[in-house]
Amino acid sequence: MNIFNMISKFFDTKKYRKNPVPQNLSAEQFTAINIGAINSEQIEYFCDSLSTGSSVTDIKDNLSSYYGIEDRETALETLEWLFISGHRVYFDLIKGALSDRETQIDRSGLDEDDIARMQEYISNLRESFGNLISYDFIKLKQMAELYRQSIDAWDMGRLVLVTRCCFDAGYISDEEAWRYIFNARSLSQKVYTSWEEFARGYVIGRAMWSGNTMSLTGIIEIAQGLLQDDASPWIQCKFK
Repeated sequence: MNIFNMISKFFDTKKYRKNPVPQNLSAEQFTAINIGAINSEQIEYFCDSLSTGSSVTDIKDNLSSYYGIEDRETALETLEWLFISGHRVYFDLIKGALSDRETQIDRSGLDEDDIARMQEYISNLRESFGNLISYDFIKLKQMAELYRQSIDAWDMGRLVLVTRCCFDAGYISDEEAWRYIFNARSLSQKVYTSWEEFARGYVIGRAMWSGNTMSLTGIIEIAQGLLQDDASPWIQCKFK
């Protein structure tokens, strides 16, 4: 199974999988793990443990294919990139132009690949916007409102996902994994005040990255479920 792109939850009923061996996470650990809940639901990972519940072979194959992670060194490089910059650096560069607050994008220090990526992300957000405004929890009515948004959630959700995978693959220790996961929680709590705000940031980040695809709709449905379902880990723990 393509663990990073398949929207299996769109068709499956195995929601909010729990580790059959109770892990007795603290409230803080449970909240931190579920910064990555959208990702976990997408690929049916456990929602209540550091371990994902997936096979090590699948995890290693997909870490290699989708993140270029082959060993401890590349694992740490990727985790640091997600925490320090990720895709949000591009969003922060383009949101002014998208919202008509700025007439030009600051391209200083950018190479040709960066510029091409920015142009792709601008196109993706424009084509996705009609889909985004149709969902109440996203609370966007016009492109100008993107200026007040942040997609840190998109990077932090993926940071938790990749951290858990790197732990299961044996590339990092449990102590290192929890440090990255708690860092993801701390940054998210500085930027957002609720799970709803977090979900909005994640979905906008996903739209920027993927464009208006069926997988984006699947991600939005997962986020809605996490905000509404009684059994959702987001309902069971406070964001702050």
